[in-house]
Amino acid sequence: MTATAHALIGGAIASGVSNQPLGIALSFASHPLADLIPHWDFGWGWRKKSKLKLFLESAFDLGLGLFLSYFIFGINTDFKYFLACVFVSEVWDIMEAPYWLFNLKIPPFSWMYNIQHNLQGKAVLPWGIVTQVSTLVILVLLLQAVHPLLNS
Repeated sequence: MTATAHALIGGAIASGVSNQPLGIALSFASHPLADLIPHWDFGWGWRKKSKLKLFLESAFDLGLGLFLSYFIFGINTDFKYFLACVFVSEVWDIMEAPYWLFNLKIPPFSWMYNIQHNLQGKAVLPWGIVTQVSTLVILVLLLQAVHPLLNS
């Protein structure tokens, strides 16, 4: 999924789960689970892109995700907790970045690349964006439904 989608998922979890250790753990686990869903991603075709283009696309995606996630979910959430949830929802891709950008094909970067490469569910545009939006809507509705259980 895009970094924007992962950030929104992490922000939604921070907003919906007041138990901070549970929210951080759910945010961390959300990344590989979300990547199983067929989706489109800026990182696809990374071998054919210049390192600068890949970096700029990734930075834009991450920045957009942080911005949207904060203004949708973070304003009324403890800021440090919100950032922790968003960070751990993104850390899988952050740990993969040195493999892509600097050709560091050594652990732990190669491990993260291999894990994520095998998890990716791929879909073409526009359906790959539709699945991400749908996943986020379902997650927010699910969090609202189980909110009393997670926050008791």
